[in-house]
Amino acid sequence: MRLSRRYLSVWCDDLLWLLRDLRDQRPRVLASLVVLVLALCVSVAVLAVTLSRGGSVQHGTAEWPTRDVGSGADVSQSVRYVAYGGLAHSEVEESEESVEVPAQASGLEVIVRNLSDVLDERLNESELIYGSDGTEGSILPLDNGIVPSSGPRFDTTWELILPSAGIRAAVVQVGLTHDGAMGSPDNPFVLGWFNRSAIPGETGNALLGGHRDYQDREGNIGVGVCWELDETRLGDQLIMFDGSTNRYYVYDVVDIATIRPDSREAVKYLSQTRESVVTLITCSGDFDEDTHSYEERIVVVALLNAVAAPDA
Repeated sequence: MRLSRRYLSVWCDDLLWLLRDLRDQRPRVLASLVVLVLALCVSVAVLAVTLSRGGSVQHGTAEWPTRDVGSGADVSQSVRYVAYGGLAHSEVEESEESVEVPAQASGLEVIVRNLSDVLDERLNESELIYGSDGTEGSILPLDNGIVPSSGPRFDTTWELILPSAGIRAAVVQVGLTHDGAMGSPDNPFVLGWFNRSAIPGETGNALLGGHRDYQDREGNIGVGVCWELDETRLGDQLIMFDGSTNRYYVYDVVDIATIRPDSREAVKYLSQTRESVVTLITCSGDFDEDTHSYEERIVVVALLNAVAAPDA
C-alpha cells in the first residue's frame, strides 16, 4: 500500500511538472488539451443521459420507438403527433401516468365472423382498379417527401380495400423524411403505413398515406392509388386484410375532411386514439408549381367495427 502511494505521488508530481512546462513553453497545446478533455466529459455525460432514458433521438424528435410489425410488439412512446407530407411538426408529450388502453376497453367487442356477414355489399373485384401488390418497385424520385419504401424490408402482410374509392392495394412501411415528417411511398400504386403509428387492427391511430397522382423518374404522369378517394362518404366501409392471420378488419368511415396541411386542425387527425382507427391521407386542391405540392389534404378516418374470417 505504501509503495502504491509513493508511485502515485511521483506520478502526480510528474504530471504537474508537465502541465507547468506546457503552460510556460507551449500554452496553445495546453489550451487544446483542456478543450479536448472538456469535450470528452460533455460527450460522456450526454451519452449517459441518453442511455438512462432508454431511447434514441432521430431528426430532432423525442424518443421514437421501434416496432416489430410481425410480432405486433409495441414500445411506449412519448410523442403523440407527427407531421405528414410537409405538415408543420408538432409534439405533445404524454403524461408519465398515461396508461395504454387495451382493445377491449375501446367500447368494441371484437367477434370474428364470416366476411359476407359484416359487409354491407359484396365486393366487386372488377371495380377495385386502383392499387397494386407493389411489384413495380420504386419508380418515383426520392424528393418532396418521398422516402424509400420498396423491397422486402418495407413489406407488410397488410392489404387495404376501400370499395368507395376503387382501391385494393398493398401496404408498405414508410418512415420519416429528413425534415422529420411522415414520408410518402416511392411507388404510387401502394399505400404507405407510417411505422411509428399504431398497427392496423390494434388500439390507436394507424396512419396511412397514398398518392393521388404522380410523375415518375422517367417523366411519365399518371393517377395513383388514391385517385378517387374523394368519392368516399360517411358510413362507407374500409377493409384491412392481414395475410399473416387470414383475417379481415372491417372499419366504418366516421369522419372525412379536406384540410390545409399547415392548419391546426391537421394535428387532431394525426393524434393517437383510444379506439382502433385507420386514417388515410392523400393530396387535394390546387397544385403549387413553386413547392411542387398540393395545397390541401383529404383525410378519411375509419373506426374498427368487426373482425372477420374468409367465407367458408
